[in-house]
Amino acid sequence: MNLTKILAGLLLVLAIGLGVAAWMLGRQPPRPVQTPAASTVQTPAAPSATYDVVVAAKAVPAGQRLTAEDVKLAQLPAAVANSFSSTAPVVGRTTVVALPADAPLFEQHLLSGLALQIEAGQRAVSIAVKEPMAAGNHVRPGDFVDVFFTLDGKNDQADVDTQTRLLMARSRVLAYGAASVENPPPTAAQRQAQQDSDSSTRRSNTNAAPPAPANTAVLAVPLEDVERLTLAEKYGHLTLALRHPDDTTVPNPALFATLPTVLQPVAGKLKKDETLQAADRSFAGLRFKDLAVGAPARNERRASQSAPTRTAASAPAVPRAQAVEVYQGAAVQTVNY
Repeated sequence: MNLTKILAGLLLVLAIGLGVAAWMLGRQPPRPVQTPAASTVQTPAAPSATYDVVVAAKAVPAGQRLTAEDVKLAQLPAAVANSFSSTAPVVGRTTVVALPADAPLFEQHLLSGLALQIEAGQRAVSIAVKEPMAAGNHVRPGDFVDVFFTLDGKNDQADVDTQTRLLMARSRVLAYGAASVENPPPTAAQRQAQQDSDSSTRRSNTNAAPPAPANTAVLAVPLEDVERLTLAEKYGHLTLALRHPDDTTVPNPALFATLPTVLQPVAGKLKKDETLQAADRSFAGLRFKDLAVGAPARNERRASQSAPTRTAASAPAVPRAQAVEVYQGAAVQTVNY
């Protein structure tokens, strides 16, 4: 019994000692956690992203053909939508608007369209066409055609016989109706697919009108032939004859007399036997009468110019006959000499 009390007292003393120790530990302040100074911490900086953008290296005027010196690559912190990331697609193209230095280039800043399809010395000319006069409406952009010119002989501008002749040979078609070499008509497979997709629409709308035939064609015409084409269209009838693209035969203009121009060059400005060419000839103009009746051959013109003109004053004088009456007795005889 006494042993039990002794053990209980020891346990009580131990519990009190543990409680005091716990209380003492709870009163001590927490030990600070040592961390490295902020100034000594070096975090690697994230690299900033840059984007290649083509900009103008200097001020560029409108209508200038870009060279490698006109553009450069700039590193910008943000991407520029619809811009160029390489100079190759822009070198050689022509500006539509003036660009200040360091201005990004966009597609709308550069020239596009049929003008880029015309060769040097050519012009794009639109003419009115009708289906029977344009290979039954089978002409397509990119085809080559011969343009024939027809006069019915009843024109008030010139007294000519009814005629048809080749006006221009192997002219390239840049556009026919709504289709052009940049926006070609759909292929047979594409048309069939479009018809299949629209079949339900056609059944529901039986009054839908068929697509209208083309009524205009744009031809690539040499500058010196523009006035011939415009006069022929105004006062005659044009026919487009479709030809194979590999057929390159054309007439030899040197075989025919050059048509006279409306304006004549100043005397002495052209060398002997030299004629107006290209832009100078187009500026001089052409009369419809000369287009319709042509010009006399060169040797005929020279003969008419060099032939002397006889006048009454320059004609040699014819001596007047003299008459003498000779009397022999009663007979009288008249002698002329």
